[in-house]
Amino acid sequence: MKWTAAVLVTLVAGGDAFSIGGVTNGGRVSTVVKSAVDEAVSAGSSSGASTQDPLLIRAARGEKVERTPVWMMRQAGRHIKEYRDLCKKYPTFRQRSEIPEVAVEVSLQPWRNYQTDGCILFSDILTPLPGVGCDFTIDEKLGPIMEPMKNWDDLKKMKPIEPYEAAPFVAETLKILRQEVGPETAVLGFVGCPYTLATYMVEGKTSKEYLEIKKMAFNEPKLLHAILQNLADSIGDYALYQIENGA
Repeated sequence: MKWTAAVLVTLVAGGDAFSIGGVTNGGRVSTVVKSAVDEAVSAGSSSGASTQDPLLIRAARGEKVERTPVWMMRQAGRHIKEYRDLCKKYPTFRQRSEIPEVAVEVSLQPWRNYQTDGCILFSDILTPLPGVGCDFTIDEKLGPIMEPMKNWDDLKKMKPIEPYEAAPFVAETLKILRQEVGPETAVLGFVGCPYTLATYMVEGKTSKEYLEIKKMAFNEPKLLHAILQNLADSIGDYALYQIENGA
């Protein structure tokens, strides 16, 4: 399972810097990701254990598999009656995604109903943002709302994420899921890519036109690049944190 998740991290981890003040991470995330991939592939090759890995992981590796694995985007949620019933007790999305026992239950509902080959962590792409210095609220009708990031002074509020402090509930949820679904099912982590997160941070809310981030791209490209770089470093660490805890 490390192999697949680590490859995901390579898509969001990059570059050299957490850019404020010239402090760099020296490519640490990229190095750790490569090590995770090498370790997982080496272990599978040397022990023959890869054939015992979940079907979805073996297919992702390009191995010949006995059938096509099944997993669905948005497989948890409102189409399931149990989920709608649970929403009456836990009405906010953050309750459902940040209380471990609730997030576990929502994650398991489609797996129980459909026996998919992957069980995905029920979470939100914005979950790590408070850990990078960007707090938000979720209005059940309007969606996420936060103070928009407009200038270099706002950038100074960003910080590298410490996942165990920012999102301990994610680790707890993943560990329980790993035990619940058994070795034949892949536990899939969940992160958002830097640009998607940046749209919320710059716009301050969801948007159809994305005018503010477009203006920043043209008028302050270095500022936008710095925001994206900082997010890439932190989301890379956040993805590795999920790997370490069962994804």
